Amino acid sequence: MSFPSLRADRPVSLWTRIVALISLLLVLGTTMTGGLSLFLLNRTLIQGVDNELERSTADMTALATSLLNGDEDPAAAGSVAPVDYIVEIRDDDGVRMKQYVHRHGGSTGTLTFPQLTETQVIERGGEPFTIIDSSEGRWRVKAMINGGPGGGSVFVALPLESVDRTMHEMGLIIVLVGTGVVLMGMGCGGYIAHRSLEPLRDVEATAAQIAAGDLSRRVPETTTSMEVHRLSRSLNEMLVHIEQAFAAQSASESRATASEARMRRFVSDASHELRTPLAAIRGFGELYRMGALGTDESVAQAMRRIEDEARRMGSLVESLLRLARLDENPDLDLEPLDISDALFDAAQDLRALDPSRQVMVVSLSGTPLTVSPHVSVGVMGDEPSLRQVILNLVGNANRHTAKGSPVEIAVGTLADSARTVIEVRDHGEGIPAEQRERIFERFYRTDESRQRSATQGGGAGLGLSIAASIVQQHRGEISVHETPGGGATFRVELIAADLSAPADDEGEEHTPPPSG
Repeated sequence: MSFPSLRADRPVSLWTRIVALISLLLVLGTTMTGGLSLFLLNRTLIQGVDNELERSTADMTALATSLLNGDEDPAAAGSVAPVDYIVEIRDDDGVRMKQYVHRHGGSTGTLTFPQLTETQVIERGGEPFTIIDSSEGRWRVKAMINGGPGGGSVFVALPLESVDRTMHEMGLIIVLVGTGVVLMGMGCGGYIAHRSLEPLRDVEATAAQIAAGDLSRRVPETTTSMEVHRLSRSLNEMLVHIEQAFAAQSASESRATASEARMRRFVSDASHELRTPLAAIRGFGELYRMGALGTDESVAQAMRRIEDEARRMGSLVESLLRLARLDENPDLDLEPLDISDALFDAAQDLRALDPSRQVMVVSLSGTPLTVSPHVSVGVMGDEPSLRQVILNLVGNANRHTAKGSPVEIAVGTLADSARTVIEVRDHGEGIPAEQRERIFERFYRTDESRQRSATQGGGAGLGLSIAASIVQQHRGEISVHETPGGGATFRVELIAADLSAPADDEGEEHTPPPSG
């Protein structure tokens, strides 16, 4: 449940949302409990009056007989209880013959009963009913056939004044007690929510200081919440790597300024990206702590969301650590290797993710390639790192294109240069030209046409950054172009390698890997 913001640029705080939700639940609970209590109390009191009518049936019948005989003294007709009551006798046609009013207060006002014939009285079967008189109030009435001389029907009525008075008093008590419970719940809930959110406010304050450039700051680790404790440890580990990478980059005075600016932007973006899943975990965690999740289904859904956001943060932290390691160790030992197996493996993985999608490995000219006979594609590089590049590009195509749309993985060696080219071509909506220059920046995302939320499989904008960093380590180039007919083509150029020639200055021979 969401509550509207007071202003478009100033959203309501999580504390306010929690207190408002607790207050709403308390008001609803008190209202439902009070309403049900009043309903049950009214039914019980009415049942008591009906029982009194049932017990008085014999005495009232005797009283009716006495009234018809001209006896005005009710005591002579039987032992009628000393309460207010009204008895009316009617003939067979439903015409009133006599009405006796007994009031302790001395009032002799008459009561108008509904016009019922003897047949209608029989159809009611002696079931009591309620009538409302503008001057006499509510009365509980029982109509019955007069079994004495003269026949006809008898109407016996008991007042509901005591019932109404009790209901009014009970309603007033429920309103007062309910108001007190809601106010006390708001106070206690607000205080507990304030205390429970303190660790997250410390994390937020530290993140703001880090975003301002103070990389020596560390997130305080707390034991009050397992999620916050794990997040704090992951953030501190990430900050250690970031600080070390920053120190290494600052070793050279000529690169110090650019490195500092890059790190500041990197940390600022990282803290911003981590704040969103952190807020979701904080919200669902505090709702669970406050007991606002009233059903097992709500608790299960909240726990699933917390796991999803925690998994998203874990993936983000791993990507950040990967980038930090790439920045810390910019040089790799490159060796000749056959990249074709990695290409076919990536194509097979994509087919497994989306069986409806047509995935082909082709040459640059468009000729389909097959595993057998094996076609070697030699490059200078590190196989695990290059596999990461290919998987990131293929995964990017899978996330940002419609299911079932074709994807081609093209490979070949340029005839006029010692470069091997790998292209991943999709047929989605493509990337606007003004965004292609920034597509490989860290945390950068394109417009909504190619962006999906984390719960739908979208990322934090780091996959292409990691791929670009790895390609840079391989002294290669990566770029994005428009696919003919629509879509995006990611192009990677690497140093070509002759797998049949010696690989290094020492004359060692590198045997090409076995074909897949």
